[in-house]
Amino acid sequence: MDKNLIRKTVLRQRRALSALEKSQAESVMLESLLNWEVFKNAGVIHIFISKPDEPDTRPIIEHCWSSRKKIAVPVVLPDTFDLFHSEIKSFDDLVSGMHGTQEPSPERRIKINPESFDLVIVPGVAFDRQGGRLGHGKGYYDRFLELTSAFRLGLTFDCQLLETVPTELHDVPMNAILSESGIVETNA
Repeated sequence: MDKNLIRKTVLRQRRALSALEKSQAESVMLESLLNWEVFKNAGVIHIFISKPDEPDTRPIIEHCWSSRKKIAVPVVLPDTFDLFHSEIKSFDDLVSGMHGTQEPSPERRIKINPESFDLVIVPGVAFDRQGGRLGHGKGYYDRFLELTSAFRLGLTFDCQLLETVPTELHDVPMNAILSESGIVETNA
């Protein structure tokens, strides 16, 4: 299957979710995550700041702060395909970054080394239950995930779960996928 066609189709389905459907799915996903042993035991978590049509990560981040977990978020470095990883202590520290993502302002960035992460919560366009992930095609996360031994959790809505997604050798598989249907651990 053509990756660009999959991206268009799945993103259209994700954008078609009603506010109620999205909210209900996110509530179930949050409950599943909070009861999951891997999450409970993780002290340093890397997570993305969600865009409006992605699963909302703010409640997860707020829970982590209240549980005294350290949170890091990605920052896209200009003119590269690499990510900088910054601790975040408040949503007030965020500004609009590249590709329309929210990220810590330059003066608020606190570098965290990828080796220190216990859990990385990963965005994606599409996933499969074998751990396959289709991103936006720039490879930011695949390059980053090569640098950490953290548990890799794909965060997605059911409409983004496919039977299989096309992967290549450089694609780093997820150890588990979280959707409103629960957490599926893979063999990756």
